[in-house]
Amino acid sequence: MSLNCSSPMDPRSQFAVRLPRDASMDIIMSPNSQNQIGSDGDPKERIRRLLQKVEISSSAYDTAWAAMVPSPPAAYSQQRQQGVVPHFPECVNWILENQLKDGSWGLQLPDSRHPRLVKDTLSSTLACVLALTQWGIGEQLIHSALGFMERNRGSLSDPRQWDPVGFDVIFPAMIHTAGTQNLNLNHHLLLGNRESAPSPASGGRNAYLAYISEGLGASQDWGTTMKFQRKNGSLFNSPSATAAAAIHLRDADSLRYLRSIVDPMKGAVPSIYPHGIMARLCAIDNIKHLGIDLHFQVEIKQALDDIYTSWRQGDEEIFLDCATCAMAFRILRLSGYRLSPYALTRYTEDGFWSDTLEGYLKDEKAVLELYRASRIMYHDASVLENQMCWTRDFLMQLTDPESCQNYDVIHRPTLHKSFLSKVHDVLNYPLYVELEPMAYKRNIEQYLTDNTRMLKSSYSCANFGGGFFLKPAVDEYNAQQSLHLKKLEHLMQWLQEHKLDEMRVAKMKMNYCYFNSVTTFCDPSLAEARIAFSKSTVLVSLIDDLFDIHGTREEHLNIIQLFERWDVDRPKVDFCSEAVETLYWAIHSTLCETVEKAFPTQGRSVMDHVVELWLDMLKAMFKEAEWSRTNTVPAFDEYITNATLTIGLGPFLVPALYLVGHRLSEDAVKGTQFCRLFNVTALGCRLFNDIRGFEREAEQGKVNAVSLQSIDQNNNAEQVIKQTEIWIKNLNREVLRMSMDEKDYGVPDAVRDVFWKFVKGLYLFYAKEDLYFNSTKLIKVVESIIKEPLNPPIAT
Repeated sequence: MSLNCSSPMDPRSQFAVRLPRDASMDIIMSPNSQNQIGSDGDPKERIRRLLQKVEISSSAYDTAWAAMVPSPPAAYSQQRQQGVVPHFPECVNWILENQLKDGSWGLQLPDSRHPRLVKDTLSSTLACVLALTQWGIGEQLIHSALGFMERNRGSLSDPRQWDPVGFDVIFPAMIHTAGTQNLNLNHHLLLGNRESAPSPASGGRNAYLAYISEGLGASQDWGTTMKFQRKNGSLFNSPSATAAAAIHLRDADSLRYLRSIVDPMKGAVPSIYPHGIMARLCAIDNIKHLGIDLHFQVEIKQALDDIYTSWRQGDEEIFLDCATCAMAFRILRLSGYRLSPYALTRYTEDGFWSDTLEGYLKDEKAVLELYRASRIMYHDASVLENQMCWTRDFLMQLTDPESCQNYDVIHRPTLHKSFLSKVHDVLNYPLYVELEPMAYKRNIEQYLTDNTRMLKSSYSCANFGGGFFLKPAVDEYNAQQSLHLKKLEHLMQWLQEHKLDEMRVAKMKMNYCYFNSVTTFCDPSLAEARIAFSKSTVLVSLIDDLFDIHGTREEHLNIIQLFERWDVDRPKVDFCSEAVETLYWAIHSTLCETVEKAFPTQGRSVMDHVVELWLDMLKAMFKEAEWSRTNTVPAFDEYITNATLTIGLGPFLVPALYLVGHRLSEDAVKGTQFCRLFNVTALGCRLFNDIRGFEREAEQGKVNAVSLQSIDQNNNAEQVIKQTEIWIKNLNREVLRMSMDEKDYGVPDAVRDVFWKFVKGLYLFYAKEDLYFNSTKLIKVVESIIKEPLNPPIAT
């Protein structure tokens, strides 16, 4: 059965205008199922397609409203007169061809209907019935549909069912229209009297009424409504609302917008269009959160370049939607694109709830995205501080069972268990402690394969997620875990070869040092950098113990002399003890190995620089030991200058940086930008170490940043620690800015990214106490990443 309304006089031709092509225009439609679209084949290939295209389900509800639009110049009241035909007969044909076996229209899962979408299906089914009745066709389909509605009328009062947006206005309005068309609907479907929308009192309320225009019909204030029309001709990128404007106003721009959808999609209409920017952002977010982004770097870069271009052009698809704007800001900024945060400042707490459509709809996802974006702060922290405060408070209320129980949208689909779990993670795992391996495992194990969303009708978008994202993520994680176990075994053998396993702390520290390398050098290809980092970190720990606890002044001077007279073959200074000899040869062997592996990429020997870093640290440690031996209290500035060297960042991080696969010239590593990035990171590391080790070192009679500031400021330690934590936060924001935001450092992006990842690792070790010192408390964390298998959900 099909409807052919084409004729030589068909007025549709004058409206067949295409919108400008952009990232949103490539769209693949599915009649019903979110899993029917390109579900076969290689998951990675499908993911690549999703970075370029949108895979979204068709909406029977929105298609029905487009099907109800008559050809101009017929007025709404004349639609049933002889000779009036549908402006979009393709939509009518789609309805005729896509009724489900149970008599309904709507989103259908492969095996069954979504248990909470019955009310939504009733709305879509009634809209399709009205469209067929209007054009006097599909009598048998209508009869079957009315039977479905009668059988499922109980769902209308079921509080477990998800309400489509505006349902209490739109559904009664459609019931009323059905009555005028002499459809035999059971009176129990009427839901009482039609809800009358109160008079608009704010921009958000006006926007909401415009968004549900199809439910208000002739009573709509169309003058106010059309102020929300976008450049593409739509009302909020909503086909159904735009169809209502086309029906009641015969608006040419509305018709052009609808034609731009109907033609390429052959009659099927989605719930929202265009949706390309949000869909591509969600795909990128999925990929990054599951730890598989290295497989799609070219496609991600192209997608981000497209989205950045849209941002710079002020694209309405971004800036008229809070969630899209916030997500674009977060992902682009963390990917190194320069963006001003002022685009987010319009979303103050009062303004969000009263002046935006998302606020009126209680769009929790938009609030979550705004909170996540507000955490990406550099020197412009004050600009986003307000957004961070009110969005955090709102999200905390959602995670409180008592508050959530009273929340008036508790049955919205965004508030199901998985969403609240995501809110909990975001609140409890701040930006600075989102360590990739830990986050990957948590995200994989909590991954939600259902990508159903709800607007005025339900829809699914493959870009939002699905089981096909999960398989490559699980494969990648398992492969990396297997690699980590092999490398850790190699490191344990290295300890034995150099007799370091006989030293009390070496074997105990190795697991944690390797774990730190995994969180700092996350790229799977950086195995050699992880090995170098792990070995150097253990060696720095042992040297620190030699200067701080076990060693004598003679041993301290001895090892400094050995480095001052460094000889590749044999040292020119005798060893004063077996401990010094063991440590020296372990360091010597490790540095030679690292420098040799770095040579092919660097094109030069970096030995002099690496030895210089070690020597600077050793001399600083000696000075600190002398202060302790002589009970000297240094000035705070003198202490900080020295202590940023004793933290050991140079010896254990920089040699590994030479192995990340990018050339680091001598000018670059000694240049202003690299040195500032290094010094800011080292200072933050030292301050973090000092506030967590303050009590222990005070008992040992040692000074650190907290005790010296307490003396200088005449403040108690608690006040000084709070001030120092603020200082650390600002330093870390500077590391984030220098790692992500700048593009003209002369230092490769991958190298700068290591500094940011290292800073995030510090929060695991020092957030509440010095877990590196009390390393037994890290056992569960380390084993969960390196040894424990995944427990991913079953992909659907």
